[in-house]
Amino acid sequence: MKVLYIKASPKPKDKSVSHRIAEAFIEEYKKNNPKDEITELNLHDEGCPYVDYKILCDSFEGKGLMVETANKFVEYDKFIISSPMWNLSIPAILKSYIDLITVKGITFEYSRLGIPRGLAKGKKAFYLGSRGGGYPFPLSLIAFDMRYIKYIFRFIGIKNFKSFILENVDKSPEKTKQNFEKSLEKVRKLARRF
Repeated sequence: MKVLYIKASPKPKDKSVSHRIAEAFIEEYKKNNPKDEITELNLHDEGCPYVDYKILCDSFEGKGLMVETANKFVEYDKFIISSPMWNLSIPAILKSYIDLITVKGITFEYSRLGIPRGLAKGKKAFYLGSRGGGYPFPLSLIAFDMRYIKYIFRFIGIKNFKSFILENVDKSPEKTKQNFEKSLEKVRKLARRF
């Protein structure tokens, strides 16, 4: 199995909760799947341009950055995404990456009736997120981070989607610190089943 680990926080690992929970997940995953090949894609280190007119036009001609990025993406069997919630959503750089991989004819197509169908079928995704505050119902209705990732992955055909989100990281930092090892143990259990 080929696994792509997508990192969306600009913070170094020791200062990023989303990175730290993802690292615990990856470490446990490796123990249980030693033959799987894991590739790390740190979006801030690699750089991820916004889709501009030229990039878009190239994709319509079946060439360029979107086509290359989407073709690389579909080579993987599993995806692990680590990201903080920013302003009720995901960091712009992660949205930029998603724009680059959502390409007609590679990750989705339209049916004769114009209904979109995902082409990246049979793959799995796991989203590991962190949020500064808590978002119980009804606030959960305005938290778009995990919901967006889940539905865009479903749009491109990846229906096997799981997630873990650690909330109140900034609101209750002492409590987060005290319970962090318990959170990591939950993450490790989830990694064993992925």
